[in-house]
Amino acid sequence: MAAFALAVRWLQFGSATLLAGIFAFLVVVAGPAIPRDDADVRARFRAFDTALVRLALWTIGLTLAAGVLDLLRQASVASGLGLRASLTPATVLAVLGETRYGSTWIVRQAFLVLLGLLLLFRDGEESPADWLAVRLEALVLAAGSLGLVSAAGHAASAEDRPLLAIALDATHLTACGAWLGALLPLAWGLAWTAGLPAPAGTQAAAAVTRRFSALGLGAVATLTVTGFYATWEQVRGIPGLIGTAYGRWLLLKLALFGVLLGVAAVNLCVVKPRMAAAAVGASAAVPGLARALRRRVLVEAALGAAILAVVAVLGVTTPARHDAVSWPLSFRFAWEATRTLPGVQTRVAVGSQIAVLGLVTVLLAAIVNRRRRGLAALGGALAIVLGGALALPPIAVDAHPTTYARPAVPYAAASVVEGRRIYRAECAVCHGLAGWGDGPAAAGLRRRPADLTAKHTGAHTAGDLFWWVSHGIAGSAMPGFVDRLPPEARWDVINYVRLLGAAEAARGFGPVAVPRPSIVAPDFAYTTGTGGAGDGRALKDFRGQGPVLLVLFTLPDSLDRLVRLNEIYATMRLVGGEIIAVPIRPVADLYRRIGDRAIFFPLVVDGATEAAETYLEFRRDLTAPGQLPEPPVPSHLELLVDRQGYLRARWMPKDGGGWTDPATLVAEVQRLGREVTVAPLPSEHVH
Repeated sequence: MAAFALAVRWLQFGSATLLAGIFAFLVVVAGPAIPRDDADVRARFRAFDTALVRLALWTIGLTLAAGVLDLLRQASVASGLGLRASLTPATVLAVLGETRYGSTWIVRQAFLVLLGLLLLFRDGEESPADWLAVRLEALVLAAGSLGLVSAAGHAASAEDRPLLAIALDATHLTACGAWLGALLPLAWGLAWTAGLPAPAGTQAAAAVTRRFSALGLGAVATLTVTGFYATWEQVRGIPGLIGTAYGRWLLLKLALFGVLLGVAAVNLCVVKPRMAAAAVGASAAVPGLARALRRRVLVEAALGAAILAVVAVLGVTTPARHDAVSWPLSFRFAWEATRTLPGVQTRVAVGSQIAVLGLVTVLLAAIVNRRRRGLAALGGALAIVLGGALALPPIAVDAHPTTYARPAVPYAAASVVEGRRIYRAECAVCHGLAGWGDGPAAAGLRRRPADLTAKHTGAHTAGDLFWWVSHGIAGSAMPGFVDRLPPEARWDVINYVRLLGAAEAARGFGPVAVPRPSIVAPDFAYTTGTGGAGDGRALKDFRGQGPVLLVLFTLPDSLDRLVRLNEIYATMRLVGGEIIAVPIRPVADLYRRIGDRAIFFPLVVDGATEAAETYLEFRRDLTAPGQLPEPPVPSHLELLVDRQGYLRARWMPKDGGGWTDPATLVAEVQRLGREVTVAPLPSEHVH
């Protein structure tokens, strides 16, 4: 079934591309290249044009047939049955009427049928204007049918601006048709010019070559721009490009495209100027140059067919942004590695500039005097090697197959609490309660356990941590838990380790928000137990809206503070803020304990235990008790989360000052609400 699907898709792409290329060649290249004042050449061109239109009709039939086969394939995929079992009218009609693929398929086939009718019943093409009008209409229909493929492809599932992604992908396909699809007509056209009498044949061959070069340059520029966008949309970085099946197929496509550009560059920079010079002098060398060009064009066409085969594979391969990344290399490059050693950033900066200078030299070598071209290219290549040797080793760090793995469990309070339980049972004996590497067993180890709260821990990816938790660390006492913990539990541990690092970094937080957000506030779901329409929310729901004050409280100690916060709640809402109060210890009769005191902001009932255990980790401060691995639990703690979802400030009544006056708190919330956004909305997973 997979081989059948790929063959059908390749046939469909190839025929649709050829169809668009035939009319692009006629409208942009061949038609304008033929002299209007030579009746004999015009008559011969009409015969050539008729042959190309006949080829287009056969191509339409092939594209329609391939489309029907692809519809049957899609019906099989949609039904989950085999190809034969899915061949029922009900299944096919369901695909046509209830899916985006079906709607797109109908419009594409309609375009092809209209195009076929236009060509079969064309009439009144005596004038050049009528001839051009028919072929322009044919080009629009052919390009429209080809471009509509994007409406049912990966571009349609783009996370951001899907309409833009579809439009650019359609433009990419259209440019592909205008260039790759026109290669076979170009080869045929060059053979046709060889049969024309001199000097008309010589001039026509030179004109066709010149005009196709302009068409190719425009198409390649369009392909490059739209291709970069599509690559970013579907891959999102080097890890996805190297570590997924989609990325590796895309690399193969880019490699073939590079070879194709090399062949095209020879045609453009060498053969085309020679043909133009020979045509001016009516040289007898033009036919030989045309034959050489035709052979290279056929090579380009073969490479184009190979590229379309890869495109067919990409169409049925999960995009890299949705696939698990398995990093194949034992190293990766990370700029963060330069921050720990003095002078390294300077070395990397100098090396990168030398490499860029070498690259520019290589590019300029193509236009300098031919005698010096080789020397300039060699010097540029050496500069690239030298620059890479200087810049790359310092930023190379160890990597593992899971280095770029996407966490399977969100960075949320429920996961953190479960990770805390596992950590204390399995890890704290070596790494310590606070993750400082000072557990009871640490003193007897030859290699001290890692300080999990150190800055270098944050430089590692979540995938690195997952690999170490799963497989251990060679040469140390760190064991692997791949056989003892399921993957979800290992991700829970990593979420807790990340929280330990965040809590350590937040020790110095006070009532004035830190200037640069870096600590993501763990998410938690909650209900207030009131059953209102707004019940059942999550902290992340407020991201992008306004700051949130998290109030961790106990009863009755916090009652007066809750009342004072309620007095400013309306003002907080006016400046875009919200208050969410979480009991530190479960309170079965929370609202009865509140009594007749008016509290209008949300009081968390369900979800309070996980939220409190998670955010109490941020009670560590710079005081003597706060330096303990397990500081005493305060009776009241307030944390301010900015509108992007980052923890920015903290206050406890024992500190005095600060938010003792609620007006100070309102001013801080208002300031954060007006703050220029300097950090993106955080992902729900740690990275």
